[in-house]
Amino acid sequence: MFKSTMCVAALVVAAFVSSAQGQQAPEDTSEQFFVSCPNRFAVIFPGRARPMMREVNYTTRTGVNERARQFYVERDGHSYMVTVVRFFSGTPVDVREIDHATANLRKLGEVRFQADGAYDPDFPGRQLNIFQPNNRQVRASVYMADYHLILTESHATVGDFAALQFEQSITLIDELGGDFDRNLNDPQRLMPCNRNRA
Repeated sequence: MFKSTMCVAALVVAAFVSSAQGQQAPEDTSEQFFVSCPNRFAVIFPGRARPMMREVNYTTRTGVNERARQFYVERDGHSYMVTVVRFFSGTPVDVREIDHATANLRKLGEVRFQADGAYDPDFPGRQLNIFQPNNRQVRASVYMADYHLILTESHATVGDFAALQFEQSITLIDELGGDFDRNLNDPQRLMPCNRNRA
C-alpha cells in the first residue's frame, strides 16, 4: 500500500503487538473506522464521529454528470469528506478518471506534494498536499476499485493531525468488508459491514 513518507502510518492503520512466541500479530483497529461496504471504503473520521451523507453531482472526464455520495464531518472550521462515484460501465479501475479527479483537486491551491502510488498493485492512486491562503491545507487522495471512484479531502489548518489521520486511514474494501490491500502471507483484513449502514 502506498503511503507518503510524511506520515506515520502506524498511528492509523494496524498496530503490532508481540505474542508469547515473539510473533507479530495485527491489532484489531476496526472500531476506529466508519465502514461503508456498499460504497467500498472505511476511514477514520475525527473523534470517531458518524458522518453526514449527501448526494452531489460529479462531472466525469467525458462531461457526464453522475450522482455521487459524499460522507462528511464538519467541526471547528475544518471539514473531512469522502466522495464516492459509482460507475456502471467501463472498467473496474479507470486511470483516466483517477487523473481527471486529481486534476480538479490541483485547482484548489498550491500543490506542494503529489505522488502517484498504488493502494495495492491492481489499484492505482494519487495523493496531494495542497496549501491555501490563511494557513489552510487540503490533504487529498484519489483511488478507484470495483467501479467506485473514491476521493478523500480534508480542509483544515496546516498540520492538523486529524486531517493527516483521516487521509492516511482510507481503506478500500469489497462488498463484504475485505480490504483490497493484500499481503501475501497475511490473512485478509475484514471490516465489519454491519456496524455502519451507509
